[in-house]
Amino acid sequence: MGPDLLFSSQSSSLLTETLQRKIYLTDLERNFTFAGIVESFEEKKGKINVSLLDVQVYEYSSSNPLYYLPMINFFKT
Repeated sequence: MGPDLLFSSQSSSLLTETLQRKIYLTDLERNFTFAGIVESFEEKKGKINVSLLDVQVYEYSSSNPLYYLPMINFFKT
């Protein structure tokens, strides 16, 4: 099971239309925000899989930049 993620206050149907656009995903449990370009998005039977490219990771509570990742995948069940 993956972390509890907030999907930038967009519905998953809207997110499907934003491929190749920058979005923000927040992991409140770990205090991170991930800003990156959507490479892929899939939702099946309530399970969500998102891949981001060119990702900047921030501390959620302070918005301080922490590090860069070329790619990251998220899974939510």
